[in-house]
Amino acid sequence: MEIVESNKEALRPKVVVFDVYETLLDMGDLERRINSITDSKRGYLLWFELFMEYCFANNSLDTFHDFFSIARATLKMAGTKLGRAISDAEADDILQILKHLPVREGVPSCLSELNDHGFTVIALTNAPEKLVYERMERTGLVSYFETVLSAESLKKYKPEKMVYEWAAQKLNVTTGEMVMITSHSWDIAGAANAGMKTALLKRDKHLLFPLSVQPDIVGNLSEIVSVLKAEK
Repeated sequence: MEIVESNKEALRPKVVVFDVYETLLDMGDLERRINSITDSKRGYLLWFELFMEYCFANNSLDTFHDFFSIARATLKMAGTKLGRAISDAEADDILQILKHLPVREGVPSCLSELNDHGFTVIALTNAPEKLVYERMERTGLVSYFETVLSAESLKKYKPEKMVYEWAAQKLNVTTGEMVMITSHSWDIAGAANAGMKTALLKRDKHLLFPLSVQPDIVGNLSEIVSVLKAEK
């Protein structure tokens, strides 16, 4: 895959920040389950779009709704749109899959390379910290990370600017000394808006938002790590 570097001279980050879901963990099992219960190949995509939409909307509300409450509510909304009533119990059972998602191929070796080259590696997620930490413990990923940070601690969600700024404060660095690696174009936009460098893990179904700042690197994880190592 071609790597695009739009701002090579300004790379050299101290801290590598990873999104978790779809970036480190494979959502395929959840996608198959949601498509099955909604009896639609569009089920998962519709749910994920609604889920992100209402996480983002939550940033503008006075009342905070936690990650799982929004996930459950939007799963039921997706079911309704597709003519399938999904109960709270069914939704909760499906969302339990988030606790058991497999690690994407090649992730451990790439994390090890980053550690070996002196990068501080952290996770920055919209999901609950406990959920992500426990999944990383069971998969063995936790040993590669300095810390796991959840935007829920601020009662906000990425791509809210303050989430990325808060992560920088926790690591005692500037946002300009961090690079965000993610599979989501909205995460690229949010991190860039906060002053971070950005790297997009290119997936077949993902599109870049053309009106946003473009990522500094685009490629698979191995390619992105190679660029970062060369800039160290």
